[in-house]
Amino acid sequence: MTLLLPPTGGGRRSVRIEHAAMPSRLEVAGGPDVFPDWDRARDDAGALRRCVLCREEHMYRRKLLPQVTGLIVVLAFTLALLSLLGYFGGPVILGIMVVVLIADLGILLFSPESLHCYGCRAEYRDLTIGQWHKPWSRAMDRRLSKGSPTIDPDPSTDV
Repeated sequence: MTLLLPPTGGGRRSVRIEHAAMPSRLEVAGGPDVFPDWDRARDDAGALRRCVLCREEHMYRRKLLPQVTGLIVVLAFTLALLSLLGYFGGPVILGIMVVVLIADLGILLFSPESLHCYGCRAEYRDLTIGQWHKPWSRAMDRRLSKGSPTIDPDPSTDV
């Protein structure tokens, strides 16, 4: 699993964690060490149930679309515009547009998903995502942002 820590002044930092490992301390290059809380964080199948950084139980799934997706959309609009203006037409432009459409659908269908925390905005990649995690919800985000949790770098200081 790859953990992308919440954005700070210096940008996002990432940490690679082996699937079976549950380290009590994560050394982060260019920042303070993080002490994840693995208690009740995974279910029996190994899927993440809650955020190990802020202990938030509400998380959402999101598709990781590669940067080439934007290029394909621009290419599709350009081909449609050239066809409408009469520069190209007939079966050639239709065939090219079908190829672009198939490429775009392939990217959308086979793009991996990531898991995001509503509370601290941490991102988890390359892991099993449970079916109970739903896509992002504006209402859930608004409800949870009122009491936005912070990451405690050292949970031993809890009183």
